[in-house]
Amino acid sequence: MGTETKEIAVTNQEQHIALIERLATNPDVDVDKLQKIMDMQEQANDKAAQQAFNAAMVQAQKNMPVVIADKYNDQTKSKYPSYKALLRATQPVYTAEGFSVSFYEEDIAGDDLVRICADIMHEVGHTIKRHVDIPLDNQGIKGSINKTGTHAKGSSISYGRSYLMKMIFNIPTGDDDDGNAAGSQLITEEQENKLLAMIDENGLDTGNYKANLFKYLKVSSLDLLPAIKFNMAKIAINTAIKSQQKED
Repeated sequence: MGTETKEIAVTNQEQHIALIERLATNPDVDVDKLQKIMDMQEQANDKAAQQAFNAAMVQAQKNMPVVIADKYNDQTKSKYPSYKALLRATQPVYTAEGFSVSFYEEDIAGDDLVRICADIMHEVGHTIKRHVDIPLDNQGIKGSINKTGTHAKGSSISYGRSYLMKMIFNIPTGDDDDGNAAGSQLITEEQENKLLAMIDENGLDTGNYKANLFKYLKVSSLDLLPAIKFNMAKIAINTAIKSQQKED
């Protein structure tokens, strides 16, 4: 569904450009009518791009893995995933659906807050902006200053990016114990058959593809694949399928 929506948006944009080029070279075309046509077509393109964005977001969230919390907040007595951990686990998922994320700061009143902004851009052209205001991380539990200004701001920016990433893509997180428990569970027979079907039906069962896939997933066979790596395997196979289609 996401691919179809993207293709429709791209086709609409191409048709829009072609239409404007034809009309612009026609001396009999009324300028005001041409402007109205351009405005209407631009609105249609914007709507199609937004639909493609939404469809891709659904797919990205479906494939998001659980990210293990690797940091500990002394003040809240809770674990949370670092930005590095989030990026490592989720970037292959959201870029596969055509997304990119750009972070930056904006000015905000007061010296005790840092505003972190993110532009979530989709390859078809639609972009949304999100922001979060994070308190400057310069105090310990008892309120005493425990960081330099530079260190405090850097810590707040890092936390802000992590917080935004989780919100944008609705990323599930868990602590180390949850991760170890999930890691001990293997994929079901149905999931294994689904992965094998993707490989066989798309002609990827020749050569060394399976061996290279198993090496990438760090397993000797698919029936030994941990459940938490199921989405990772699907993404890898889909990437190989798309690459093969481009070559054909």
